[in-house]
Amino acid sequence: MGLTVKVKTSLDSGKGVKSIYDEVYGYIPVSEVELKVIETPTVQRLRRIKQLALAWYVYPGALHTRFSHSLGVMHVIGILARKFIDEGYVRRDDYELLRVAGILHDVGHTPFSHAIESYMTQAFRIRHEELTTYIIETDPYLNEVFSEYGINPKEVASVIRGNHKEPLYNMLLSSDLDADRIDYLLRDSLHTGVAYGMIDIDRILHTITVDKDGELAVPSKSIQAVENFYIARMHMYRAVYHHKTIAAFQVMMRTIYEMILNELGDYLEPFTTLPKILSSIRKGEFYLWDDNLIAGTINLVLVRGLGSEVLRELIRLLLNRVGYKAVYDVVKLSQEPLSTDRDEVVKRLNDVVKDLSSYVGFRDYMTIPYIEELNLVDEDLCVKVLDRNTSVRITEYNSSIINSIPRFIGIIRLYVHPNIYDKAKEVLLSKGII
Repeated sequence: MGLTVKVKTSLDSGKGVKSIYDEVYGYIPVSEVELKVIETPTVQRLRRIKQLALAWYVYPGALHTRFSHSLGVMHVIGILARKFIDEGYVRRDDYELLRVAGILHDVGHTPFSHAIESYMTQAFRIRHEELTTYIIETDPYLNEVFSEYGINPKEVASVIRGNHKEPLYNMLLSSDLDADRIDYLLRDSLHTGVAYGMIDIDRILHTITVDKDGELAVPSKSIQAVENFYIARMHMYRAVYHHKTIAAFQVMMRTIYEMILNELGDYLEPFTTLPKILSSIRKGEFYLWDDNLIAGTINLVLVRGLGSEVLRELIRLLLNRVGYKAVYDVVKLSQEPLSTDRDEVVKRLNDVVKDLSSYVGFRDYMTIPYIEELNLVDEDLCVKVLDRNTSVRITEYNSSIINSIPRFIGIIRLYVHPNIYDKAKEVLLSKGII
């Protein structure tokens, strides 16, 4: 059963040229220009990219897509924009700008989302946000629509990058309490069945406003709803986004993808190098780079016996849900960044990998370090609390429990191939690490 947002606005009350049914919000009306944007091959591609990549290996219902999430973000940012139009903080003429930015904010996501993006970040020093900007500014399908309706693609991109001349517009899509986070917590919670992600969206959207500094703020009477939002996000990071088993399959997918590029790159052309990917965007071919292409190539490797036996073995493990195992797994919650502790632990784990490298049958792909440091509460981007005539960051508000929750989560793991798990555990024990 879907969760229906009860906040209604005049522009979201059925006046669109079409309505799209969404499992979270019910019917979402879309305008003519929004429909044109949605119907481009570039946006339709998002139907073929799962929102949570391989999370369905742990939560079978997590099969929702970047497309449904993007629709949700468009809807939520539209509600916020309409509210702030009524309150005089957003120009009426910018309503469509913000909604279009919402539907396009994830258009540059790679197949299998963060699993392959981690490879892109390391190999090409580029993230999906930068691809998104490039797509918005150069994609022929989108720019045909932009030209027809007088939309400035650079302005749309600036909202998504968070450097629009109107600071409030940036906050609606790039802050601790923005349309993106609101939607993905609700949607991911619904599809995984993890109740920790449930938030009081009605209360948040009904009471959120703008303070005298032009920043997002909520009245003190609504602080529990915002506190619950931060706590929900913290728990979803641990229970879903960086779940030990889900992350194991993500790093396995990345390893397989990298091997296919090295051994069978022709099967993934033209999406093998950054210049070719950017060229595919300009030529209108980017929409073909999706989960289906990668999954189909993986199946083809086995069907035709392509590539090395090492690659085929990893693919068989993945398809049969046998992933890497976390032989070392530490999650630390802290008020400060964990870089010092992390560096020392990583050094010790690297010594473990060196010892394992002499083990008979060892290959480089058999050990995968996994290191993440997550900023749960951004001191500069967190929402403000209005109390009487003043507003302060929620982190500075004395009556808020946000003062007590950790600012950072540090995750340090060593994933190993199941064939060397026992040996790796033995080495870790011998060094007193576990």
